[in-house]
This record gives sequence, C-alpha cells and structure tokens, in this order.
Amino acid sequence: MKRGCAPYAEWLGQKENPQGKGWAAGEKYGEKILSILKAVVSEGKVQFMESLTLSAPYMVRVAIPDLNIRKGPGTDFPKTGKFTGVGIFTVVEEQDGWGLLKAYAEKRDGWISLAFATRI
Repeated sequence: MKRGCAPYAEWLGQKENPQGKGWAAGEKYGEKILSILKAVVSEGKVQFMESLTLSAPYMVRVAIPDLNIRKGPGTDFPKTGKFTGVGIFTVVEEQDGWGLLKAYAEKRDGWISLAFATRI
C-alpha cells in the first residue's frame, strides 16, 4: 500500500519500508489490533453514530437543587462533583434519556438525566 492512497486507512507502516509502502511487521499483527478494539468496545464507552440521537438545542427547567452532572450519558459515568441547581439550562444533544448541557458541549463532559428536567 502506498502512503495516501486510502483516505480512511490509518498508516501502520514502519519508516524503514521502501518507497513509503508496506504495513507494520509482526506475526498476527492484525489479530492483536482486533483484540484491542474488541476490548475497548466491550467496556461500553464507545458509541457508534447509529446509537446517537442528535437534536436541536432546547431549554429545560430543573426544579431540584441537587441534580448531578455526569461525565457521560448514564449512571455508569462518574459524577463531576457539580450540581445544576434550580434553573433553566440549554441541552444541545440527547442520548438515551440524558442531555448534554451547552456549557459542557466542547469537552462533552456535562450530562444530566432528562427524567429530572422539563422541556420548555
């Protein structure tokens, strides 16, 4: 394979390969990569585009003072240590009953349970 011929393939070659061609050497290299990917996916932290539910930003009202903000969309993600407080917030994305708060959109690490919020 020549460098740059496949726009979606990661170059796995070594610098020593002649004329910029070749794959990383090693017995069962492909099997090792696949086992690493399988382990990452099995942890449940990887999300595929088919499972994402995207939506236009909208406002929600939170009426409880201690709604946890989590680092991901679900109770299996750690809490940030912060709470929303009572107020109105902008949700920029939904996923599995969780909303990503606008203030956390860049790092994608501020999610609230929409079960405790009312869309306005």
